[in-house]
Amino acid sequence: MTRTTPTTIARTAGLIAASAVLIATSACSSSTPSAGGNADASSIGMGIQPWLGYGPWYVAEEKGYFEDAGVDVTITNFMNDADMTAAFAADRIQVANVASHTALQFIEQGLDVSIVLLLDASLQADAILSDGSVTDVADLAGTKIAFEEGSVSNLLLGYALKENGLSLDDITPVPMDPSEAATALLGGSVPVAVTYEPYISEARAADGNFEPIYTAAENEGLISDVLVVDNDYLKDNGDTVQKVVDAWGPSIDYYNSDTDEARGIIAEAIGSDKASLDTAFDGVTYFGLEDNAEELSGHYLTTVLPSVQDIGSEIGILEGGTDLDSIVDPSFVGGSK
Repeated sequence: MTRTTPTTIARTAGLIAASAVLIATSACSSSTPSAGGNADASSIGMGIQPWLGYGPWYVAEEKGYFEDAGVDVTITNFMNDADMTAAFAADRIQVANVASHTALQFIEQGLDVSIVLLLDASLQADAILSDGSVTDVADLAGTKIAFEEGSVSNLLLGYALKENGLSLDDITPVPMDPSEAATALLGGSVPVAVTYEPYISEARAADGNFEPIYTAAENEGLISDVLVVDNDYLKDNGDTVQKVVDAWGPSIDYYNSDTDEARGIIAEAIGSDKASLDTAFDGVTYFGLEDNAEELSGHYLTTVLPSVQDIGSEIGILEGGTDLDSIVDPSFVGGSK
């Protein structure tokens, strides 16, 4: 998931080439298309991260829903958005799963993309986690806090501080990836970390003193995720994008009807133990295609996305001013503006 976002996008050939090396070394790719790939299927590359909210794509791969839709999807895993963004800019992937604020950052930084699908919203699955020495956000002034700058963790922390009369200037940032933030908390190098599932559950299982002092549930939708598509690709390959979106529907249906097995597929794909993730899954809301038909051009576009842009601008991770109507395309889910 990011779920994480660089503050700048690699736009020059040199930066993209350098990032390509990172992709080759740190990104773990599903080297084969979806199971039982159809030789006549359209092909597309998808960027993804180990976040529960993106898990239904693994269900689609495992259960053959991509094949059923007539699309050959190669899923590439990235540990952070810096690598995924470079892959997107270099046309190594054509669709990417990103946080809502990341989609806005893409636009601000020169990537021409559209939001075509609302994937999930995090409630308890993104949190500010404390070792017990701090029990309230209002007491975080002067505290060393591990989090990834420019990411959903940055967004959640900035919002929490603002709501409690503080700002990012009042704390001591310790920048690192979400998985590293949880490790830093476990190692005692920081008393507070901002991270997301599965790292929250893993940290709390390792140390019973760890408790969340703030979660994304405080502002439902602030931490949400979407599927974005490169608009140049979209112009000539709308049918392929439609097939990808179509595969999301049965994946959510399967998750709802066979939840235990679906969670097992997702847990294995992201490298976690399913038994330890039940609470984590409960902290995520998935949006099916019927939900999207109402939400993407409705509440999400009119309320959630504007809120994300406003808060992101206030805490300095977004510039603001993006025409939100122009970047959301609900046509693939049967919605309309």
